[in-house]
Amino acid sequence: MSDYRLIDNHREPTKMLFGLEVQITKCEHSVRFTRGEYNDKELESVIGKTVDLDDFVLTKKHSFQYGDKSIYILQTFSEDQCYINELPSKYIEKVNQQGIKEKHRFSITPTDMCVTDNSDVYFTDEINKSISCLSPSGSVSTVISTDPLRPLGICLSVDGGLLVTLKDNALGLHKLELYSRRLVRHITVTGDVIHVYEYQEDGHTRLFTFPFRVVQNSDSDICVVNLKSGTTGELMIMSASGHMKSVYRGQNLTEVFKPIDVVCDSLCNILVTDIKNKQIHLLSPDGEFLKILLTENDENLPSSLSLYKSTLWVGYQKGLVKVFKYRV
Repeated sequence: MSDYRLIDNHREPTKMLFGLEVQITKCEHSVRFTRGEYNDKELESVIGKTVDLDDFVLTKKHSFQYGDKSIYILQTFSEDQCYINELPSKYIEKVNQQGIKEKHRFSITPTDMCVTDNSDVYFTDEINKSISCLSPSGSVSTVISTDPLRPLGICLSVDGGLLVTLKDNALGLHKLELYSRRLVRHITVTGDVIHVYEYQEDGHTRLFTFPFRVVQNSDSDICVVNLKSGTTGELMIMSASGHMKSVYRGQNLTEVFKPIDVVCDSLCNILVTDIKNKQIHLLSPDGEFLKILLTENDENLPSSLSLYKSTLWVGYQKGLVKVFKYRV
């Protein structure tokens, strides 16, 4: 190609580009990253957490002899004070950790009881088939009739209502007939029914034989002590919607498992008494066995529990009460 030809070839495209407007914009990716927020609970639900079972320890602080009969109900309402009821007894009393009683006692016969943040005491009255309230001033009023069912266990629900275990009038405590009613009812403090737990998800299979005690964990799961017979029982853990999550029937046992009472700690772990094996079992929130927290001798049969923050009260069958520091 000659020099002239090369120049002509260059001029032609130059003329074409001279009148052409070209705008070149800077290209960027359309994807952007926004930092999210999370809390420890959400993170643990995804990746899990490590639990050192040696961190769960009971250290004895006090003990006292309340009477000579079974401690049927313990219900703490402060770090140092607890309501106590002995079986059989027609009253409850307030005691501190040293066993010192207040002068005034309340003439009620509860089957179970719970205390609200306002210091109102709701208790089940199996004989009169009702739920009553004991005010801080000492007045008693019936707030809910459960007739024809007999109320047994009671606890506060996480939404400020009540969970109550109920049974029919049948004489056979652990025998189920076609007409038998054994259930847990979630109600408001005025008696409006929120949910009834009586059958499994198939709508036909019964959940309970004898629902004795109930507590709702802070994760909303419901733990029910279900007595299968006069000598055996199980701890049932179900979701607030009624889905059965697990059933605990004991582990490393020398005798049959018979739970009597249950409480939950601030980490949603579950503590349950085993009166036959004279032990307190520690379970995970899902009902997995973690360890034996306490084993007693043949004379001390744990019959009741109450936990307030890091203070655990344990009542025994022959009137003994022990107070422990529960470290987690």
